Order: sequence, then C-alpha cells, then structure tokens
Amino acid sequence: MAAQNSCLATINELALAAREPGKQVHHCVLMGHSFGGLVLSNTISHSILDASSTGARNASPWDMAVAFNPADDSIGTRQLMSELDYLYKYDPTRGAYVGRTPGAEEGAVTNENRPLLIVLQSENDQATGKFFPIGQSLANTVNLHYHWDNVPVPGGNGQKVSEGEFQTHTPGNDKYLVNFNVVPLGEATPPSGLKTYENRAFEANLRQNVRGRTFFTSEKNNGHEKQFCRGPDYNPDETRPPTGNEDWHRWEFVYTGNARVPCWIVRVPKEIIWGHGGLWSDNSVAMFGALYRMHFPLNAEGRPAPSQPVRVPKAPDTQKLNQDKLH
Repeated sequence: MAAQNSCLATINELALAAREPGKQVHHCVLMGHSFGGLVLSNTISHSILDASSTGARNASPWDMAVAFNPADDSIGTRQLMSELDYLYKYDPTRGAYVGRTPGAEEGAVTNENRPLLIVLQSENDQATGKFFPIGQSLANTVNLHYHWDNVPVPGGNGQKVSEGEFQTHTPGNDKYLVNFNVVPLGEATPPSGLKTYENRAFEANLRQNVRGRTFFTSEKNNGHEKQFCRGPDYNPDETRPPTGNEDWHRWEFVYTGNARVPCWIVRVPKEIIWGHGGLWSDNSVAMFGALYRMHFPLNAEGRPAPSQPVRVPKAPDTQKLNQDKLH
C-alpha cells in the first residue's frame, strides 16, 4: 500500500508538470513494460478503485496509460474490470461508457476510445505466456496453495471460475479478461503526402484522426531498428535511411467479447509486437501512435483537443444495477 501511494504521488507530480501552463502540449502519458507494466497497472488500479468515505472517487491524474506485456497476475485486473463493470454501462448510441449512478454524476461519460488503462499483449510472448504460468504453479506447489475460491468473471453474467485461473495467467493471456484483438485488414497503400523517411506509418496514424479504430503499419518486423542503437550513445538528430522493407498493412482494434469496460486488454499479433521485448519495433510504435491519436483527437484547426479530466462515478444502488444488467 505504501509503495502504491508513493507511485500515485509520483504520477500526480508528473501530471502537474505535464499540465504546466507554459507548455504547448498538456498531456500526461504513462507507459510500462514487463515489471514496469506490473507497477503501472497495479498503481492505476489502486487509484481508480480508491474511494472516500462518501463514495466519491478520484479523477485520474493521467491522460493515457499503456502497459506492454505486464508481468503480473490477473487477480488485480479482474477486480478492476469487475468494479468498472459495476460502475459503468456501455452505451452504443453514444459510443461511450456511461456511469450507472443516478443524480449529479449520472453524466459521468468516458469515450469508448479513451479507456483508463490499455494492456497490450504480444501473442508470442513466451515470458508471460509460457514461463509465467509455470513459475506461478511451482510457487503454489511449494507453498501448498491448492484451494482457490470461485470468483465472478467480469461481464460474465454470474459466471464464476477458480481464482487460481487469474493467479496463474497475466491479463493479456487470460481468456476471461481479453476484450479486444488487433485484427488484420490486409495490405494497404501508403497515404500520399508523407514527409518522413522511416516508420512512415507512425506519421500516417498521427496526422489525422483515427476512424473505425483502424491504423497502419509499414515495416517488416525484422529487427532492423536495432541497427540504430550503437552502444550507449544516442543521437536523436541522426538521419535514418529508408529500410527498403516497407510492408504496408491496415489493422483494426476489434471488441471480441468479455467485459466491455474502459479497460482494454488487447491481444496483439507478433507482426506488430514480437515477443516480450518488441514494444519498440516500428510497427509497435506505429500502433501506439494510433492509440495516442485516439486519446487526443485533432480539432478543426488540426491541433490536439485539450485533455478532459476523467472522474470515475459513484457506485450505483443495487436495484438500479440489477435493472441495467437485465437489459
């Protein structure tokens, strides 16, 4: 708890620095990978679930949070998604998650493309997909931990499974939690007017608003980007020549079932994120560019719209919640 409070305090300080009036861009974007993803997702979950004695909940100090291949079990994520399913209902006509609470906070609305947390999981990440369950199962055997309670599946309409299922799988590798997949739409033609010479899909995804949750990638995921990190020295002004391996494809974030809440657990093809450490591949960066633009769409003047603080609604009364679940 103390560590989480310390991380929350750090996030608040970062958010204040990012939103300093003198800055042109006022966005606080959080990213974490592997154990960093564990710390990030746990801290954010703690912040979202935090409630005062009056039931009022904190506004999120961050604008966007993304965890890549987090090395964490799914127990906390299941709790978070269950709570969000308790607090929100999805409104397809508005394309938003709407608070269930009657009264002053009933208008608490979160755009469906601006979730509070995004977890991106590579489909061929053996560290979290293969070795993590082995390690957790071995630890349970050594600690003689064989009994698990049955817990509700988020959005499962009363379905319950053993909590051991969530303890031995990371969020992006748990079939009960994954609610989005990145789906290929086929080959694509590069948009005209691109100015960059490297990872041109990143520019294509950023320069205009994302439509239909679709985005471009433009490189063969063959590790060529590693050639440009020469030892400890990094020159941000170095001009990188074209790779000659452009391979344009279009992809889409598709809702595939499970809890429809403002927390995306996304399975990502290996062509975009290869293995546990492929988050900085060109295609992964291009995908992140699309997520960034979804969170911060351009206005009529072509500038990013200002961030709006998100306040998690109060808990609904049980009667209203049951009525919502029946419809």
